[in-house]
Amino acid sequence: MKGKEGMTDWWLTANDIAQLLSYKDKRPANIRAKKEGWPYRNYKARGGKERRYHLANLPEDIQRAYAAGRNITLDQLKAELLSGLKPESPPDPAVKPWEKLHETDRETARLREKVILSWRGSGLTQLDFVAAYSAGHILPDTRSRIGDTLTDSTLSRWFRCYEKSGLPGLAPRYDHRRGGHGASLDPAIKGLIRFHYLNRNRYSLRSVQRKLEEKENVRVNYTMLCRYVRCEISAEIRDYFRRGEKYFNDHYQPYLERDYTQYYSMQVAVADHKTFDFVSRVKRGDEWHIVRLSLTCITDMRSRKILGWHIDEVPSTLTIIRATKMMAEQYGCPEAFLVDNGKDFSSYWFAGDSWNEQHRKAGKRDKGEISSITGDMGTAVQFCTPYRGQSKPIERFFGFLSGEHDKAFKSYTGSNTANRIDELKLYWGSFDGKKKIPIEELPTIEEVRAIFAEFVKWYNTKWRHGGRGMDHKTPDTVFAENRRERRDIPEEYRKYVWTRREVCTVQRNGVEAGGGWYFNEEMGLIVGQKVELRISIDDIGTGYIFDLKTGSYMYDADYNLLKDSGVKEENVRRLNRLRRAQRQRLRKEREDLNEIGKDRKTRLEELRDEEAGQTALKAAGGEDMAADASPGLTLVTPEAGPQKKRKGLFGEVLRGR
Repeated sequence: MKGKEGMTDWWLTANDIAQLLSYKDKRPANIRAKKEGWPYRNYKARGGKERRYHLANLPEDIQRAYAAGRNITLDQLKAELLSGLKPESPPDPAVKPWEKLHETDRETARLREKVILSWRGSGLTQLDFVAAYSAGHILPDTRSRIGDTLTDSTLSRWFRCYEKSGLPGLAPRYDHRRGGHGASLDPAIKGLIRFHYLNRNRYSLRSVQRKLEEKENVRVNYTMLCRYVRCEISAEIRDYFRRGEKYFNDHYQPYLERDYTQYYSMQVAVADHKTFDFVSRVKRGDEWHIVRLSLTCITDMRSRKILGWHIDEVPSTLTIIRATKMMAEQYGCPEAFLVDNGKDFSSYWFAGDSWNEQHRKAGKRDKGEISSITGDMGTAVQFCTPYRGQSKPIERFFGFLSGEHDKAFKSYTGSNTANRIDELKLYWGSFDGKKKIPIEELPTIEEVRAIFAEFVKWYNTKWRHGGRGMDHKTPDTVFAENRRERRDIPEEYRKYVWTRREVCTVQRNGVEAGGGWYFNEEMGLIVGQKVELRISIDDIGTGYIFDLKTGSYMYDADYNLLKDSGVKEENVRRLNRLRRAQRQRLRKEREDLNEIGKDRKTRLEELRDEEAGQTALKAAGGEDMAADASPGLTLVTPEAGPQKKRKGLFGEVLRGR
């Protein structure tokens, strides 16, 4: 915490806030800061960066704790903060000499002097004089020439200027060609207007006017306030402070315009996820559930053609691989991928060490041991700038998709809750006396996939795109015109590419994954060695063993429990979820039983209590107690040892004794 002389400028770290609120560490403060969106600044500290929060922007409970530490009240602290945030009043600007003033300004100065002299000689208070002047009882001819209304703050300002600079100080200071725009306002008042108006809470101008009157004791004409804000505060400054940095970046920062004609087909593929703007239904067990499905889509940057896609409940690395597989089977392998910085795209399974290579300063991951799917394809991975969705052309396609595809469903809900009609609540329950819409009317995931496949065919072959470099041609046409030699994965190697990868240690029974064992007779020679196990995303009956150091194929390994069953990964994931739910029910039942029995005693404990009571009675009666009486036996409950963790085949962590 630091303070500058003459003004309050305390910046608190998360550790400082945790100390004020008596937290054990800074983690709760960081969680609260992220949840409540506290403004912060990054400062260099200890060879890195450190977030600090200004005391004036922190919640009231933290300010109260800070004030208590200084033995002052909260109101005193707020007054100190407010005085520190007010800009210091600079000296008055130089007044133009009388001979250099415009004749119109000279006439205005004379009329204002007449008003001041009339007030000083009237014997009326300032408020009474202003009221009489505004009503037309005093100086009616002057009132018609310099203005119909007069406020006490304006009269006070005229008098201060007249005392300091004489008659030239009463001349208007704004440019005649532009009008007033608040140029005649005192610089300190301008600073207060900017302080209250440029706020992320986006106060209205009427609210700013009230705050100036109530908190600053400053009265500003509403028309002048509007004119000053509209004409003297630029739009980029206004939107940066009132709408946030993202809005500023999206609307004001310059950008490079991408020239699509410099690319050729399959040079760069763009991939991303999108949540559909309509509700669907999926079956879990014996019941239907309402969900919003997610789309993983890959498009060609040059032609905007849809190359691959997959629809599922939740987007993940698995859906990315399925979409990539569709693209590779139909159009081959691209030279590069352009993706965002999400965990599923930057995972080692998909992108290898590409994320670390491009974010080495900020990256905190260790180099991965397993090979990546894009590495097997010979495809580079390029990550776009974080929080800049406009750098991916596919984002504009998703907007087109919402209008042309999502709105065709009756269960369309829109992407923004502000535009969502109340009747859409009937999908989740009864509303406003109306019964819930039957869930059977919603589309299933199979129906959504079929309808989207038809949309893809229509879009690629019929839609005449008007974007840059498209010339109102269809994506298929532009794709064919700019296509070069196709790059494919060798046929004999394809079954090893579309696989789930993990590092395993060879044991006597082979390698363990997903609760089962993959075994090959030759594994007896490499017991204790780490290998890379690859399992097909469509069939887990057979695993493929690769040397971890050289990346070369070694041999197949059979899954001894589910051999030749053709069980898909999604089914195993569902099975593991049911098993976890079962273990949770058993754990809850055990906790309930322990809660019931915690105050109950066994027969042995009751017997020992009786014996202790009898011994106490004998001692009270004067009889000697045995000096060497040893304490009775006690039951010791063994502490629960640490649970061992086993990583499942598909990423789930299984716990067991």
